[in-house]
Amino acid sequence: MDRSTILLVDDNPQILAILSDLLRPLDYRIFCAINGSEALELAAANQPDLVLLDVMMPGMDGFSVCQALRADPRLAKVPVIMITALDDRASRLRGFEVGADDFIGKPFDYVELRARVSTVLRLNRYRLLLEEQERTAVEKARFAWVVEQSDDGYLIITEDDRIQYSNQRARELLSIIDDEPGTFLGHVARQYSLAPQQAWASWPQPLPAGAPRMLVRPETATAAEFWLQVDLATHPPSGDDRHVVRLRDVTAQITSQRDMWTFHAMVAHKMRTPLASILGGLNLISDSNTSMDRAGMARIAGVAIAGARRLQGEIDDILNYLRPPADLYGSDQITLDDIDAMVAEIASDLQIAHVETIRDSTDDHRRITVARHSLDVTLRELLKNARKFHPDHDPLVHVTITPATEGQITLRIADDGTSLSPEQIASAWRPYYQGERSFTGQVEGMGLGLALVARIVYAAGGRCAIANRGDGPGVVVEITLPLASQ
Repeated sequence: MDRSTILLVDDNPQILAILSDLLRPLDYRIFCAINGSEALELAAANQPDLVLLDVMMPGMDGFSVCQALRADPRLAKVPVIMITALDDRASRLRGFEVGADDFIGKPFDYVELRARVSTVLRLNRYRLLLEEQERTAVEKARFAWVVEQSDDGYLIITEDDRIQYSNQRARELLSIIDDEPGTFLGHVARQYSLAPQQAWASWPQPLPAGAPRMLVRPETATAAEFWLQVDLATHPPSGDDRHVVRLRDVTAQITSQRDMWTFHAMVAHKMRTPLASILGGLNLISDSNTSMDRAGMARIAGVAIAGARRLQGEIDDILNYLRPPADLYGSDQITLDDIDAMVAEIASDLQIAHVETIRDSTDDHRRITVARHSLDVTLRELLKNARKFHPDHDPLVHVTITPATEGQITLRIADDGTSLSPEQIASAWRPYYQGERSFTGQVEGMGLGLALVARIVYAAGGRCAIANRGDGPGVVVEITLPLASQ
């Protein structure tokens, strides 16, 4: 697909530089003009897909430029977003009167600006395709193919909300069976709520100033919440009262802010809990250093030391995950014969009494590509999880070493602890994810263990998987690693 062309118009060179630097990484073709006359010349020569236009300019202001663009048949349908420091209603009304599609106020939010530019460009692209569809059968087929392959849902609806067309993604999002008849809002009502309610009162008319319409599928006991943004294409062909509707999954954007605060709360709780043990114990020792017997001081010191060790473990979890690959990999590769001793040492450190290493052959001096430290971290995290999530913290763990394809080895770590739900399995490798649905702060660790394992394995050219055991409770983790060249 051709690159989109954007014309930036502002009499301030610094603003032009900022906008250019902001948009150029998105692979747009950028042209800049510092006055109205130059803007019209560049627009005629380059036929932009979008014009970002400053309102307040000496001589020919933004309103006059927009009016001139709309008067030119070749440029009349080019989307125009006006950038203005004016926030009064009259200025915005005048902008819409001369043909502006949207407004962004100064100082503008960079994320919002990029999102609006992307939205307008995409909707304008599909508007052009729809116009071409009406002209020739060949272009109609091309448009249909593009829309069917899209990750977004697209529909064409009439003025009375009847669905005339829906692509595969739209049918999936709205649970439309084949060409099931009905209205858009009728299908929506089966599983979604409208948000905000007032934005839907004028449906299917476009909203002013790009105000959003959202569909929300509320959270249930088995599924997380799900958000769709609903956009209407601007400037339908003359005499056509149909509307092009886009459905875009924005769940990640909507929930990311909440997830960030959840993570902050988790970190704060994880750090404060061991710190309370450390500071509390030291304060008691300090306040009672003359009256407390040695046994009492030893007990309190033990609590403080345990808290310090726990704090160190939490910090190490984060630092290990954030550490660049150069710190995790090296030349001290381990042989298959060394794995038994490594597993035994880790099990002793973690106080796991029942660990068995099983492999087809002994006296195997082949080396694994990951460094000794990296494999130690990997096995330590997996055995630590086996102990942590066992009901009695006393798991029976089997570490099986088997050949995979030629030049690879598979380590299979199976425990007899708690089985996982499908949601937990799907999210297990995600950084900062913890298995319990409602985080309480009582499970040790930051939820970085499996993410760290995945980082080591994938960086070494291996693969990893997790599943519930088929012969009883517990989890099986398989990591496949390449062997070093002999």
